[in-house]
Amino acid sequence: MHYFLSESIGFFIVPSNVIASFAGLGLLLLLLRRRCAAMVSGLALAVLVTASLSPLGNMLFTPLEQRFPYFAYPDQPIDGIIILGGSYDTVSHSYVSEIVLQEDTEPVSVVPDLARRYPTARIIVSGGSDVSIPGPSEAAMVKQTFISWGIPANRILTEEQSQTTAENARFTARLLQPRPQSRWLLVTSPYHMPRAVGAFRKAGFNVMAFPAGPRTHGWREFWWPSNTATDNLRRIDLAIHEWFGLVDYRLRGFSDAWFPGP
Repeated sequence: MHYFLSESIGFFIVPSNVIASFAGLGLLLLLLRRRCAAMVSGLALAVLVTASLSPLGNMLFTPLEQRFPYFAYPDQPIDGIIILGGSYDTVSHSYVSEIVLQEDTEPVSVVPDLARRYPTARIIVSGGSDVSIPGPSEAAMVKQTFISWGIPANRILTEEQSQTTAENARFTARLLQPRPQSRWLLVTSPYHMPRAVGAFRKAGFNVMAFPAGPRTHGWREFWWPSNTATDNLRRIDLAIHEWFGLVDYRLRGFSDAWFPGP
């Protein structure tokens, strides 16, 4: 129930969904010849132009992506490498049960290198199945992908029940029972890392962040929009989702910090 409520609320905090809803409402009002039709339609158009052609997406997105350093390989041994599901896009095909590498799959692609660098570390994949799509869990699909890349199956553990980042953390803690002195490398997309680190610290993990797959090019492009309107709008969608998520996790006790950092 909480999952469906969260998804419903999530729909209305995505800017592109709100813009499309206002545009549809404006069209309906035009058909009904309402006086406010022009105002609603004009507002939707103005917000669309601002969101898709301005640097607003980069301005919201860059602080998230730059919160943790890139390629921060720990010098000391680590107990495990945790890869999150739900922070990158996957496409499930029930007849082949495979993961399709596309947007946000860099967290998956860096794992073979990390597995070689830390040969004694366990590899943990956390991510349940989409409740609206029958088939194997995301963690199970990713595990098979890692095996096909040459990582031994006995090194890979899966947590296959979680639907949110908070559940990733809690259910993985239940599986691993981490000790205070243990060290864990957390792998996910850079924009998602602050919320993920906050959740895993709250669950009892001593995590070190390993963000993979930035969408922006750092602070030097903070004031410049992307070359395409769709990229700008997509960045706003993702950034707003994460900023709301950070506030939500802090208020509900899933994190001990408003903006977790190194």
